[in-house]
Amino acid sequence: MIQRLNLLFKKLLPSILSSDIEQFSITKIPYWVIVVGLLLVVMISLSGFLNLYYLNKSHKEIEKINEIITLTQTIQIDFGNQLALLHAMLLENDNEEYRKYFHKFSYQYTIVQNQLFNLKIMLNEYPAIKQNMEHIVHYHKQFSELLIDEITQYKENRISAHDVYSIIKGKDQLATDLLSKVCNDINEVSYDKIIKTKNRYFTFSVIAVSGISVVSLILVLVILYIVKAEKQFLLSIGSQLSSYLPSQLVQMILRRQKQEIIPLQKRFITVCFTDIQGFTKLTDVSEAEIAADILNQYLTQMTTIAHKFNGTVDKFLGDGIMIIFGAPYSMIPSMQVDNALNMAIEMQKVFQKLQISWKNQLKDHSLHLRIGIHCGYATVGSFGPSDRLTFTAIGKVVNIASRLEQLCSEDSILISSDVKKLAPSIQTTRMELVTIRGIEQPVEVYTIQYK
Repeated sequence: MIQRLNLLFKKLLPSILSSDIEQFSITKIPYWVIVVGLLLVVMISLSGFLNLYYLNKSHKEIEKINEIITLTQTIQIDFGNQLALLHAMLLENDNEEYRKYFHKFSYQYTIVQNQLFNLKIMLNEYPAIKQNMEHIVHYHKQFSELLIDEITQYKENRISAHDVYSIIKGKDQLATDLLSKVCNDINEVSYDKIIKTKNRYFTFSVIAVSGISVVSLILVLVILYIVKAEKQFLLSIGSQLSSYLPSQLVQMILRRQKQEIIPLQKRFITVCFTDIQGFTKLTDVSEAEIAADILNQYLTQMTTIAHKFNGTVDKFLGDGIMIIFGAPYSMIPSMQVDNALNMAIEMQKVFQKLQISWKNQLKDHSLHLRIGIHCGYATVGSFGPSDRLTFTAIGKVVNIASRLEQLCSEDSILISSDVKKLAPSIQTTRMELVTIRGIEQPVEVYTIQYK
């Protein structure tokens, strides 16, 4: 399923994801993981914009509704003012004062007409309420016509001022009642509209938060999967590299990014060389498969023992092995020597068992294990060109250890006096002085008694 998603998004988004995006992780981040992350960002951004949109829309609707209600209430007040002016005008006997009231009344009437017109426009989005406004306008028109007729009759003394006021007040009161109904309707509609807007905003927020939470959870699970896969991948690489490099060195490679894993430095180390006496002759007289099988069994067993005692298998030299203690990881000298000696003794014992298992393959041929051990200061670190580094140790300590192995008798362990000093309790059978090429003074050596 994961591979299908990866291939699908790789085909759909070649222009966006055509870069070396897979190099962000050792395990190569799948394309669909990047898409999920982008989708999460888009969802968060979109939800933010839409929330702001609905919030702004809700505020505007509330402002508009408040404006309509305010205008309606103002018209109610102006209707009252208009009626008061009419009453004063009808009761005025002075012609000059009557004209003043009439002008004021006409002006107030014009204001109410304009306000009714504006309110009618603002109610375009409320058809049901607008219908009531039509009734208000209609009554206001009847009111104006009635006003002209009644005032004319009043001037001709055919009707009293009280009768005119009563007739017009009834019409005016009806219009006022209709305006009150409009206010109530607007309040109800505004409440419903605000609730609907709020519900839309709330619903969208819930959906957006839920969606973001789900996508975030998926992304977290994917990241955990990638981390787990990367860890397994690194362990797999480490296992494979350990087949070709010292395991301690592999651990340092996986933990660091610098190419020069270990800088060159002087360090006290213990070096052990092992070699099979008679193996070269075996390769000449036996089939290649037999010799290879024996060598692989031997190297496997010896390497396992070396790792058991924290030794670093530096290199394989045909049927020989170079093992270092104290590098790349530091170890106190006495522990180096103890580990090296215990390792060498166990190697000899295991080699004897191996010879028994090789009896049919060896026939009349015999093999013997020789081990040489020396300690001291040497130069250790990474050697070679930048594209082909090799971790090893060089110096007199290495040369002496190699020479001790060559001077060994059959199935024995030869150590230097320096090793003996750090492990005084080790049992030895004899001591002798040997001359080593390149070394001015003879070296005092001991053969370990392990049988």
